[in-house]
Amino acid sequence: MAKKLINRADELTFGALQKAVAEDKVHICLLAGQINRPSSPVYNPWEVLLPILVPVLLGLVLILTVGPMFGLLFMAALILASTHIVKKKLDARLLQRTQNLMLSSPENFQKVWEFGGVVLVNRQNKNQGCVAPEGEWKEFVVTNFADLMIEKKEEAPKDEKAK
Repeated sequence: MAKKLINRADELTFGALQKAVAEDKVHICLLAGQINRPSSPVYNPWEVLLPILVPVLLGLVLILTVGPMFGLLFMAALILASTHIVKKKLDARLLQRTQNLMLSSPENFQKVWEFGGVVLVNRQNKNQGCVAPEGEWKEFVVTNFADLMIEKKEEAPKDEKAK
């Protein structure tokens, strides 16, 4: 069960993480096999089924209408294309969907983090990372991006006519 981030320190830490992602200081990586499965908050079954289902069904139709050799070759070609071309696009969509969900609220971030399959990597030092769910993402953010936790308040313009 997801714990809610309720104290100010957790809110500042989550805000620093959002700023770090926006400033491209943190890279969010996915372990697709771990996060793209049923019961995951970002799982879409159609993205898993359609890349294989469509070539197989089209191949079966071609086997029955044109001939077995042509249908099997067509099926093999489409499956190869879907595993190389379509898979990259679907992985990019999964990453974008996961980032959007994680950065939308602290509760959503905690839910995805506890599910696992996410890695936070410091772009300046790629050896520094944090793997969900075992890693402490709060500690990672505080250690690497403490400067982003400080809320900068705009100073009021100085009145030149001050006496």
